[in-house]
Amino acid sequence: MKKFLVFTVLLVSSFKSLACGYSPYGEDVRYSLFKPEYFSYSHYKAFYYNANLWGFDYDQNPNNYRMNIDANILDWYNFTNKKVSIEAIEDFNNNLTLTDIHPKSTNEFIYYLYQNKKIAAIDYLKMAKNCEAVNNVIEDDTWERNEVANTNDRSVLLNKLVQITQKEKNIYFKRKYAFLTIRLAYYAGEKEVIKAVFDTNFNSGPKDYLYNWSLFFYTFTESSGDAMVNAANLMANCPEKTYASYYYFHEGFKISEALQQAKNKLEIANVYGYASIQKVDKNLEYLKEIYKNNPKSEILGFLLLREINKIEDWVYTPYYTNYLPSTVFYPWTDNSDKTTTETLRTRSENDRLYAQEVLDFIQSIDSKTTQNPLVWEAATINLQFITRKYDDCLQQIASFDKLHKTEKVSEEIEKIKALCITANQENGKAILKPEIQNTILKYKDDERFIFALGRELEFKGNITDGIALISLLEVNYYTGYDASDVEWQANRILTSGNLEVFYSYFDYLDFVYSAKDLQAIVDKLKSGFATDFEKTIYSKLLKDKDYLTDLLGTKYIRENQLDKALITFKSLDYNYWEDNYNAWERGNYGDDYTFDENPFYDFKYTDGFIEHKEKFIVNKLSVTEHLIKYINLAYNPKTKDRDYYYFLLANCYYNMSDYGNSWMMRRYSSSSSYYGQDYEKESYIDEIEYRNKIKAIAYYKLAYQTAKTPKFKALCLRMMDYAQEEEYSNSKKVAAQFPEFSSDLSGCENLANYFKSRR
Repeated sequence: MKKFLVFTVLLVSSFKSLACGYSPYGEDVRYSLFKPEYFSYSHYKAFYYNANLWGFDYDQNPNNYRMNIDANILDWYNFTNKKVSIEAIEDFNNNLTLTDIHPKSTNEFIYYLYQNKKIAAIDYLKMAKNCEAVNNVIEDDTWERNEVANTNDRSVLLNKLVQITQKEKNIYFKRKYAFLTIRLAYYAGEKEVIKAVFDTNFNSGPKDYLYNWSLFFYTFTESSGDAMVNAANLMANCPEKTYASYYYFHEGFKISEALQQAKNKLEIANVYGYASIQKVDKNLEYLKEIYKNNPKSEILGFLLLREINKIEDWVYTPYYTNYLPSTVFYPWTDNSDKTTTETLRTRSENDRLYAQEVLDFIQSIDSKTTQNPLVWEAATINLQFITRKYDDCLQQIASFDKLHKTEKVSEEIEKIKALCITANQENGKAILKPEIQNTILKYKDDERFIFALGRELEFKGNITDGIALISLLEVNYYTGYDASDVEWQANRILTSGNLEVFYSYFDYLDFVYSAKDLQAIVDKLKSGFATDFEKTIYSKLLKDKDYLTDLLGTKYIRENQLDKALITFKSLDYNYWEDNYNAWERGNYGDDYTFDENPFYDFKYTDGFIEHKEKFIVNKLSVTEHLIKYINLAYNPKTKDRDYYYFLLANCYYNMSDYGNSWMMRRYSSSSSYYGQDYEKESYIDEIEYRNKIKAIAYYKLAYQTAKTPKFKALCLRMMDYAQEEEYSNSKKVAAQFPEFSSDLSGCENLANYFKSRR
């Protein structure tokens, strides 16, 4: 037997995408305005601050990036007096084999060598490609089927290389042969050969790339302390071995042991640099040590940049998005379910204090003494904004612009300037000032920047312009998810079951703001815009004006301001209701977002309960009109059937709850499942009513009190029990007061007749 008023969970989607079941984390939420790409640190790309990999991009070897040209390629480029293109040398180095070295080669580099009778160079390159062939065989022979043959080949070639290196008189090629020998000896497992050749050829002379490349293999023969120092030196001095020096040696690295073996200040600085790469927490003290021992250290500038990215994550991510910093990789291990907006703000403010410590350090030194003053000057500006030193920040920007207007980082500085000017305004009086409008238009596709600017306006009380900026994020919203997309949460409440993740401004407005707030936005859209700038930033809101008006009316329904809701709904053109609320059209709404039953007369899965005395197309406008009409009739002492109208009102308010057929009157998505504990702490103002059906119960009670017959009184009690207890088969109230009707009201088969005969 089908039970009375059995409902299913309703899950709908209107403007939402990815609205449930997934919460972004890591790089998806990490906030950063200070891009490493602005500076010449691409060889450290493996160590850019990256939340998903705890700061170490193991999968991306920086040698794969063309932002830096391999030192060996540059060496050959200079050898040819720059008469051969770098691309031709790279093509030979990366793609050609031993058999491609001949006088008729189409490769520009090889052709040049033959034409200019560079016989020593040709002989060396043949030997280098021969070594490559042997090493490739070793690496490709996965199952070691030819291990003996490979070992013999290596031994023969290694002995030959040792002899060539010893006999070579030209120091240029002697060192090149020495490197080939050391590398092959490494693959052959001949540590003594590595040591002997290195000591003979590299203990004196320039510490160039050949020295560093050879040192890398030599380090595998060293004791742990010396190996640590060598690894640190390689990371600091050799771009091609930066990643490898970390990958192969970081697990056994101990800073205390390495410092004991460091021979001078440069090596001490390098050791601190190597140790810094491994730190995902605060690193200021190590930065100070590096500067003290080697202010010209290149890695120092990169590590400062990395520290700024940490601070941005720690400060901006919770401040702007209400997420924990992205390096809390598994949020549930950090008790994130107990994390409120207040605790996030406190955390963010504490990290601003650390930002001040870093700023104090930068301002205590002369940036001109560093290897890359640009990164230090730019970092100062960023930190001044983070620490809310707005006037100092704007003054520093003015000086910076005079010196570095053409630098790539000037884009970052422009954005910080716009944020600084916006944040440096009195609460309640913040506007989008004319001097930053061109910057906004220029970078309107930079979602992180635009969102931050919108949030700064929100925090200063300008919700209207703030939401307009946030709405610009959706220009590319439906083209697919992108790493630059912004996700954020509303104020995080300890007991809330609706910690919504937001991807769109509409959902955010729906969940967070009051009707009064939205009314200001709708009024702004109706007032018109005088400038192209305003038309641009309000373009999305203007496009959605009717949907926002619908939302405004819905908010008035939630706040029980029915007269204002009616005025708002009536302001919408008839076509809007036709295009969004009929059986064939949904507009921007989902297929389940439809009034398929009349909330005054019908219940889900209960056929023919109450006769439709008034037949009308059901939408938000018509329901609101009838709510007001029936309220006036029910409360008018002269109305003949007041109990009937109270009953209709009760039905409607029940159906406007999470279990009803017209929840769309108060929500844009809904579920009868709720995981919170305290409705009073919800962002939806009517959440208590929506979940507990208080108005429905109250109107059923009024219907009961004005009912003229015991039969109708029993029905009112039955519905009170259903609304209050969600009991659909038995009613304790009916059983106690009207046991003679208990059986008739236990199912839905004869409800229609029951209601007709209520008199």
